[in-house]
Amino acid sequence: MKPWNIAHRGGAQLQPENTLAAFHHALALGCDGAELDVQLTHDDRLVVFHDFHLKGDLCRNAAGVWLNPPLPRINEMSLPALQRIDVGRAQPNSAYERTHPNVAWRNDARIPLFTEVVDAVRSVKSFRLFVELKSCFSTPGISAAPEMLAMHAVQSVHVGDMLDRTVFVSFDWRGLKAVKRQAPQAQCWFTTLPQSWFAPGTPPPKDDPPGAHALEVLRHWAVEGKSPWAAGFDAMRHGGSIVRAIKAAGGDGWFAYHSDVTAETVAAAHALGLKIGAWTVNDAEDMRALDALGIDAICTDRPDVLKTILSPADQPTPSNSAVER
Repeated sequence: MKPWNIAHRGGAQLQPENTLAAFHHALALGCDGAELDVQLTHDDRLVVFHDFHLKGDLCRNAAGVWLNPPLPRINEMSLPALQRIDVGRAQPNSAYERTHPNVAWRNDARIPLFTEVVDAVRSVKSFRLFVELKSCFSTPGISAAPEMLAMHAVQSVHVGDMLDRTVFVSFDWRGLKAVKRQAPQAQCWFTTLPQSWFAPGTPPPKDDPPGAHALEVLRHWAVEGKSPWAAGFDAMRHGGSIVRAIKAAGGDGWFAYHSDVTAETVAAAHALGLKIGAWTVNDAEDMRALDALGIDAICTDRPDVLKTILSPADQPTPSNSAVER
């Protein structure tokens, strides 16, 4: 079996991220599904956007003016105010534009409601949604509570008749536990940070470690077995094994940083009956290696490149280019 080709944020290196245009493009490309990020607005509407604050490099107001700091949080804004923001084009010469050179930018792309995305994809019965619950475990108040976010997300996929084609993912396992309490049959793949962040020594640059202070705090929480994201299921409480911790928490899969996916970790996950997916894989050689390991899903900003690797007989050979994670 080939891994699912999951378009990260709808395919963020091809279309404006987390927009209806991106999800329609992922459908047209023949992807197996799309990953997206959901948050609650101030008036409790579930919208699709990645950052907790609006992005200055990607957001313009109704007059077409790029936003400047201080940038408001999603949970501070009402839906009408948020939907006046245009997210279809990166600010010229910005860091975001430089790291997204292949995007088909457009004007007048709006932040969608999650229900709009469900409506856009549900008629394609083979298409899945990987729904990331975006709650902040380190700074209370910067986002909705994970339990509230889970309640709205589960209700939305129930109404859209998409529960059986939805995989809930999150770094904040409290939200995934809340999903399971509401809908025990829901698929939850527990997301993890790069495991090198928690190992002794300095993480390799390819694992994009945070600053020294943040790394110290994360490691302290993990060693103490009191990580606020783990909902009481820290790996250290399960012999240091992430997959055993996820299984004990009631998870159906492990959504791992791609460097943590090896022959050994794939075998360990599958031995426990867990699926295993990798985020975010944009390098062609990494895609080939993960395919060879028997992974279940690959989440990528370049689903077009992954498609050529998973179906080489009728596709041109892709170039091996690494792009932004």
